[in-house]
Amino acid sequence: MPDTNIKDASNTEKYKKEFSSDDKLMLLLAKVVSLTMFMLGMIMAVTTYIEGNKAMIIVSLTYGPLFLLSLIITIISKKPTFFLILGYTLSFLMEMVFLITGGQEGFGIFWMCIITLFTFFSSHKRMFFIVNSLYLLLIILGFWTPLSKFCYQFSDTMRVRFPLLFIIEFIFTTIIKIRFSKIETNRNNLFKNLLDLQNSLQQQVEERTKELEKEKNNSEKLLIELTQALATTIDAKDTYTSGHSRRVAQYSKMLAAALGKDEKEQQDIYLIALLHDIGKIGIPDWIINKRDSLTEEEYAEVKKHPEIGYEILKNITILPNLGTGVRWHHERMDGKGYPDGLDGEKIPEYARIISVADAYDAMTSNRSYREALPQNVVRQEIVKGSGTQFAPEIAEKMIEIIDADTEYKLKEQTELK
Repeated sequence: MPDTNIKDASNTEKYKKEFSSDDKLMLLLAKVVSLTMFMLGMIMAVTTYIEGNKAMIIVSLTYGPLFLLSLIITIISKKPTFFLILGYTLSFLMEMVFLITGGQEGFGIFWMCIITLFTFFSSHKRMFFIVNSLYLLLIILGFWTPLSKFCYQFSDTMRVRFPLLFIIEFIFTTIIKIRFSKIETNRNNLFKNLLDLQNSLQQQVEERTKELEKEKNNSEKLLIELTQALATTIDAKDTYTSGHSRRVAQYSKMLAAALGKDEKEQQDIYLIALLHDIGKIGIPDWIINKRDSLTEEEYAEVKKHPEIGYEILKNITILPNLGTGVRWHHERMDGKGYPDGLDGEKIPEYARIISVADAYDAMTSNRSYREALPQNVVRQEIVKGSGTQFAPEIAEKMIEIIDADTEYKLKEQTELK
């Protein structure tokens, strides 16, 4: 595929260069033709003056200077358009003049109009050459063969002048027609090439998009699986709270949804909550699994797990709020939490959400020192802690979730999505 693109791009540049070359050639041709027609006009003015053809003198003196004007405009504007329009217009007007006046030159001008017509308005190159070839044959037969005696009685100078004039114009128009045909071919090729390139690029973009989407899905799946594996490792240290990390993650996701977070934010907080207790890896197993009440020294060790978790995760950039959610999920709104004693809005929102979810699971789970609390007691504790331990808006959403759970099904869920 890349090789095709390089080839397409190369072809595009080639056609652009050819267009530029065509434009320059057409401009040069317009200059040459304008200058030639000017000179022919002046020569015709002199010869017709000698012949005493007043009508042709006027036409020649108009014809020549106009092409001189065409030359000047072409040089200034660097566009051959004016010359092309002028050539056809003059031929048409001259035909009308001579047809009206009945001049013999009307025959020649008529065929000059046909040449111009088929040069600029015939889209078929074959038709152009057929018509104009027949025209030249007719000119040769009518002027330079014995058949001329059956035609108009032209003077000797006209027998030389008109065929040469027509042949010169035919040569010019033929060159123009060939260049037009080449330009049209190049334009079609360029259009086709650009269309192929566009389709090729679009196909590549679609394929690459699918690849990136697949890579993204695989990366997200891997991240989730690794995070869940770590959460399982953490929970394995505490024989009395198996599945705690998964449940807190699920409750946190439910709270995030209730707070109006989008699916991306819900998924992020789910992954962060899965690892909220990863710091317990650094706490001795005998302290975590101790059945009796912890001493102050032992509790001080347990309170280190948010900082340990933060140090483990702080350099992970794929989830920007991962470290903050882990470090501050035990902070309180009244500033009496740990490890840094943050209060109010200083506590990151993710940490405030996980704090409520963590407290809910702690109260609804069986622990080594007590059984799971009844739902009404859990609800009362959440209401009691609102504004002091918990953020009021998050506590309110947790209460709504509790009230909707009339059968207390959230307690100690083992199969979580």
